[in-house]
Amino acid sequence: MSHHDFFSTDYATARRKFLAAAAAAGGSTESLPHPLKGIAGEALFTDLAWFGPRDARAVLVTVSGTHGIEGYYGSGCQTGWLAEGRMAELPAGMAMLMIHASNPYGFSWGRRVNEDNMDINRNFVDFDAAPPPSNPAYAEVHDWLLPEDWTDATAAAVQAKMAAYFERVGAKAANHALVSGQHSHPDGIFYGGRQACWSHRTIRDICGRYLAQAKRICVIDFHTGLGPFGYSELICRHAPASEPLRLAQAWFGAAVTSPQMGQSDSPVIEGNLRMGIARFCAPAVTVAINIEVGTLPSPEVRLSVIADNWLHLRGDVFSPQGRAIKAQIRAAFYPDSAGWRDLCYPRAVEIQQQALAGLAGE
Repeated sequence: MSHHDFFSTDYATARRKFLAAAAAAGGSTESLPHPLKGIAGEALFTDLAWFGPRDARAVLVTVSGTHGIEGYYGSGCQTGWLAEGRMAELPAGMAMLMIHASNPYGFSWGRRVNEDNMDINRNFVDFDAAPPPSNPAYAEVHDWLLPEDWTDATAAAVQAKMAAYFERVGAKAANHALVSGQHSHPDGIFYGGRQACWSHRTIRDICGRYLAQAKRICVIDFHTGLGPFGYSELICRHAPASEPLRLAQAWFGAAVTSPQMGQSDSPVIEGNLRMGIARFCAPAVTVAINIEVGTLPSPEVRLSVIADNWLHLRGDVFSPQGRAIKAQIRAAFYPDSAGWRDLCYPRAVEIQQQALAGLAGE
């Protein structure tokens, strides 16, 4: 079987492949139902697969579908790990927890966001401790990011305004305004919400039931859409000079980047899922990384997100225009390319192997 066979063309197929591979590998599975339906009327779930002793003190956690449509990549990597028999590489006494489709609604509907138009990777802030972080610069750009209609001329105008904005304020400030997350405009892009969403609550529950005994955890969250085509950057959001960042650098090497230290094109982001897991599982030592696989140039990726946001707020998903926009955002986050999968799938296997070795060595 080719590794291309581990990847799927829709959420329902990806889910079937993952559950079948988990069962064949001898995993203990649990399916957590989402309250809404998918784009084809299918039931939606976040599925879990556990391998190893339930009292394991060291656990590798992999997560797919945090940004919905990016689940095509993450699901393929999880299914492939199982189908290739790599659970045999799990060291004695260690466990692995696979969280498949943490945002099943976005996965099915071909969106980065969830049913509330929330980017769940900006939603994992502690809403009880303090107000969510502010991003006043976003208010300056919001209006032209959500036009009244969407045509080729509109798309060109939005691209021109984005280019002018980047030129005026600089790439760092522009990226922060546009993509770091905002909690003020529910109809905007990269909206982090004002309360914990379904996925946030579900992941918190999973951590309490599956990871309370763990002392050492590594979280790998699978993402796409930033960086050179097919390259896997390992983004680590632990504080500079912290022990988790030191461990990540020791385990994974030079591919690890720190946005806080200016080493990544990704801005500093609050409320991402993997750091939420680290918070939920304290005082365990948690090394949390994001595999970020490059796809298309950033201006094209950003435009696909803006177009999809317009579509779900003001357009018709099932119209010819809707299908075109869906094809656009899919190409931005899951290129239909064997060459792309040839680059990123073997690297994902290697990173998971490095994580197991790192956990075993600590």
